[in-house]
Parts: sequence; C-alpha cells; structure tokens
Amino acid sequence: MRVILDNNVWSYIGIEGSKAELESLALGRRLSVRTPPATLLEVLRTKDAEKRDRIIDAMTSRHWVRLRTEADVECEEIVAEARRARPQWVRQLPLTGLPADLREFWTRKIWRDAARDSAPLAARTPRAMDAAEEHVFDVMKSNSLAMREVNWRAEDLAKVTYMATEEAPDSYLAGWQRGTRAAGWRVEGRDVFWHALERHDFMTWAGHGSTYGDWLAPYLHLDRVLRDPEDFTRFWLTDIDEARMPRNWLRWVSRVALLEHKVTKSTGRDNQLACYLPDCDVFLSEDRRFVRALQRVKETAPIPLPEIRWVDIEASGDRAVDVIAAALD
Repeated sequence: MRVILDNNVWSYIGIEGSKAELESLALGRRLSVRTPPATLLEVLRTKDAEKRDRIIDAMTSRHWVRLRTEADVECEEIVAEARRARPQWVRQLPLTGLPADLREFWTRKIWRDAARDSAPLAARTPRAMDAAEEHVFDVMKSNSLAMREVNWRAEDLAKVTYMATEEAPDSYLAGWQRGTRAAGWRVEGRDVFWHALERHDFMTWAGHGSTYGDWLAPYLHLDRVLRDPEDFTRFWLTDIDEARMPRNWLRWVSRVALLEHKVTKSTGRDNQLACYLPDCDVFLSEDRRFVRALQRVKETAPIPLPEIRWVDIEASGDRAVDVIAAALD
C-alpha cells in the first residue's frame, strides 16, 4: 500500500520522535511511505529550528520513497501529448542532462542537505517563495470571496467551464472563438504554460530558473511551441486528452475545490500537494477542510484517486503511529 502523509501528520511524528515506530509499521505492513518534495519545502518554513529538524529527521528515513516534483510530472504529461498531437514541437534528440540534474536535486540532494543541516535551506526557502506565495494567496482569496458572494458551488467540478467573452482581447483569445466555452483546466493550463514558456529565455538569461521551461526545453523546441499562439490554443483547448493529463487537471480542479472553503496562506501549498494524489493509495491529513476538498475532487476525477482520510491525532490522545495504523485498517 502506497501512503502519503500531510505535513500536519509528519509534525506529530517528528515532535513525538516516533520515526522508528513508523518504520516498523511500514515494514510490518509492507507500506510504501512516499514523501513529495512539496512537504519538505513546507517544513523548511518552520522557524523553530529544533522542531524543524525533528520533522525533517522523520521524513528522511532510507525506507521512504522520494517523489519527483509536481512540475516534473506535469511537464512529462505535456511532452507525451506533444509527441502524440504536435510531433513537430518535439526534439529528435532530447537534451536530457538538465532534467537529470534537476531530478537528482529534488529526489536526493535537497533531502540530504536538509538532513545534514537544514538552516541554510530554511534561510533561503522563504525568501524564494514568499513573493510568489503572497500573490497566489491574494488571487485565491479574491476568487474565493467572489464565489461566496454569489453562493457559487459546482455540482460537478469536472464540468466547470470558462467562456470566451466579447470583451476579451484578440491577443488573449488567440483563436478561441468568442461565445464558446472550454473546460476550466484547459484554459488555465494554456494560460499558465504560455506565460511560463514566453518568459523562459528572459528568465534563463537573467540567471533565474523558470521551472516549467526548464523541464520542457530539453524535450521541446520552445520557439516552435510559441510560434503560433492559435495552434497553442488548439493544443490545449481541443487536442490534448484529459485522461492523459491527470496532474494538470488535478492542479486546477483541486484549487477550485479549495476555494469553496476559507482561504489561508497554506491553501496554495495544499493545492500543490494535491498533485501527488496519483502517487498513493491512501492520503492522510488532519486538516478536515483539505480532506473535504480532495474528496470532492475524487468524485469527478478522470482517473482513480486514493482513499482520502481524515485523522485527529490531537483529540485521540494516542501516539501518531497508532492513529495512522488505525486509519489504514
């Protein structure tokens, strides 16, 4: 059984010092405990150094499986769909060096560095993430308030669509016909990736990584991808297969589900963690709001998603590992 634990559960394990108990449970039940890099990044924001190091120690057992980043697997989906639907975008000979280096960093190096001495990473992580997170928080909070004002709630998240309005500029629509609708995740995917790839050369020249561009450029000719905005729109709005894009679908739909609840600074991080649901059979969290949102997502997902279960470690009065064991029964 593949298991992912939310950060709130890891906090109990680290503070209690029950790492060995969790290892014993995992070995005894043949559990594959999986650790997304997003969970480590959140722990690195913990200001209490002793608490931070105890949680990181629990998360860095040699028995756990370290997962690839969500950007890595989202871009992998896009490359696969480009091979099928836009072969002219695809490099004949991939430049595999950079993806290998990035994957080595996110699945090994950052974990080793955090386990050895988390202080340097903890000092850099908030500075690198705070501005982006503040922007995400502002947008999500505004959208959530707008949804509440009109008492908006979709019965089926998979059927949420956007309309190309008469007021939208031609440069934005890029071939999307006015008055027509498209699935929300497709429109969002188009907008997010166009923006990221359009900025890739500038960001690289300026000495900054652009994440999506770094993962895609070794496999796709970005100049060809960006050459025709209308073709890029067709690729996203009509040509890609939803069933082949579960991570990209999850990122958008889980955010919509989370907007139905109170938005906090951690909501964006929850949205990030939701992208790892296909990597497990059971997901455990102590955040009831997050669990409810993910259960809503599961109802309409185009692929099977794991069991999403709420645990209440604090109220139980039991050791965290005992609560985890009961939740997995």
